[in-house]
Amino acid sequence: MVLATTFSSFILTPAKVNLGLKIVRRREDSYHDIYTVMEPISLADTIYCEFCSAAENSFALQSPQLMDLDAESNLVVRAARKMVEIASEQGLAQSGHWNFWLEKKIPSGAGLGGGSSNAAGIMCLLRDFYKLEITHERLIAAAAELGADIPFFLKPELALVEGIGDHLTSLPETQERYYLLVKPPFSIATGWAYSSLSASSEKRLVNYDIEQFDRKTGKSSYLLENDFEVPVMASNPMLAEIKEWLLCSSGSLGALMSGSGSVVYSIYSDLGEVLLAEAAARKRWEPAGCEFFLARNLNLFC
Repeated sequence: MVLATTFSSFILTPAKVNLGLKIVRRREDSYHDIYTVMEPISLADTIYCEFCSAAENSFALQSPQLMDLDAESNLVVRAARKMVEIASEQGLAQSGHWNFWLEKKIPSGAGLGGGSSNAAGIMCLLRDFYKLEITHERLIAAAAELGADIPFFLKPELALVEGIGDHLTSLPETQERYYLLVKPPFSIATGWAYSSLSASSEKRLVNYDIEQFDRKTGKSSYLLENDFEVPVMASNPMLAEIKEWLLCSSGSLGALMSGSGSVVYSIYSDLGEVLLAEAAARKRWEPAGCEFFLARNLNLFC
């Protein structure tokens, strides 16, 4: 199969928030089974992609926002290599040079899945470029080999995510949600967050209300839980202070730390309320070095 000798495109890769996250058990392979609701939001990175045919495969990645970028270990390059391997197995790969330019808007170490979303976007781009004959299930399996959150971003929509992130169930159409995300002046390493858990190897029965996110319920507030909050906030009390402040902000329907942190978010149903909350949050938390992001859920808009 002969592909174009040159190709260029760009993709937007969205962030996510965890609308609750429960740890079901610690597995024998050192991974953890989770039970979480994920929602894609409008905060997004942009990846510019170029391909030029060459005698051998090579990959390059640049990002002005990542000062200590190690391209070979970055999920963008790892995802590209994975898809080229799959294309080679099908006899569809054409050797060449892939060049990626990553413009980061999603903060790193924030629990928003930026790197995972980048990887999923590249997997979908190369799947289409090589016209791969690959089922969604096989793509999910390949994505899970790279990272737990990546399968969700292959088809970002409100979903219940279980297992190690590879079992996804689409949830009903949701109501509008606006998010104020507060990023403290530090990040949380996911590996450290998992190591701080006191999770048992015995499977827990999870009783978490996922119907509250269905627009038909007409919920005026949310009951949100994240098992990472106790250990992470114990080591980083500023996060608990931010969460309490957000919960008390006018119009807040609930607040939670996303993923393993460090971003804490609050939910609003009205655009005017989230704008007022952002202004107040900047006044209170900007002197402490926090960053602020406004977003909306994507389920109603894509």
